[in-house]
Amino acid sequence: MKSTEFVKGHLLMIVSTIFFSSNFIMLKYMMPRWMNGYDATFFRITFAMALFWLSSIFIKNTAIDKSDYKTLFFSGIFGLFPFILFFNMALQYSSAVDVSVIMTTPPVLVVIITIIVDKVKISMQNAFGLFLSIGGAVFLIVVGKTGGGSGRDIVGNLFAVISSVAYAYYLFSLRQCSKKYNPISLLRWVFLAASLIAIPLGVIFLPHAQLIHHPSAEAILILTCIILFPSFLSFLLMPKAIKFIGQQLVSMYQDILPVFVTILAILFKMDKLYWDQPVAIAIILLGVYISSSAVKKTKNKEISNPKQNRPPL
Repeated sequence: MKSTEFVKGHLLMIVSTIFFSSNFIMLKYMMPRWMNGYDATFFRITFAMALFWLSSIFIKNTAIDKSDYKTLFFSGIFGLFPFILFFNMALQYSSAVDVSVIMTTPPVLVVIITIIVDKVKISMQNAFGLFLSIGGAVFLIVVGKTGGGSGRDIVGNLFAVISSVAYAYYLFSLRQCSKKYNPISLLRWVFLAASLIAIPLGVIFLPHAQLIHHPSAEAILILTCIILFPSFLSFLLMPKAIKFIGQQLVSMYQDILPVFVTILAILFKMDKLYWDQPVAIAIILLGVYISSSAVKKTKNKEISNPKQNRPPL
């Protein structure tokens, strides 16, 4: 790996993580003052979809195989749409820091989905790591409810769990297509599929939004930033970063996402840190580390014994 590519990859992920982190704060500020989770879902998916299709005019697009359209459709309907919807709903009801902590679990959930779908056996070490990571999220949901604090709600945290599962499915379902097509060619179809539900949702809820009845320059500016940066540019930066530094280092930035969100939330006086949040982060990250170590050992065995049957994860 060239040193320049290594630096570029990390710079891309730092920018992408800042965009994603600011998304928590901006959405939390917008809801329910100017809109609710349904309205935010409509704006994020449909406008991002329009940007992806507009961008595709200026690049050489990769032709999509007919056999892959079904995958892209299901990724948009059952992955991207519920991921964004329940993420927005989680922020409407819960703390931005709580949601960011729970959103560190998708890499672990991807492993679990792989185990279920591909019927892969796992080692005891990997199973313990997965159990620990999920336990950290459960700990935050249970203790966060009894721990008190403005904006901390068990319903919102449960929405965050659903969003994490949907995002994990989204990542899992696109794992092969992501290698075959460039990001814009791929994402324009995924977002188009998700917009098939987001547009009717907007028709139902958008007429009641405060932003429609009492438009504000501040709210429109913030919404524009939400659509442009975390909903569009971040999706474009990550595939390039993966090319430069690899999936493992890229996933590391998702693990430190709560740190960025906590700093921004405290800086803008929108939230404060509770004792259970860093504890939950530590539990989840420990589980990710244990699970990742088990997978690394498995890969090393596969390299040293290429003729051997595939061992447990």
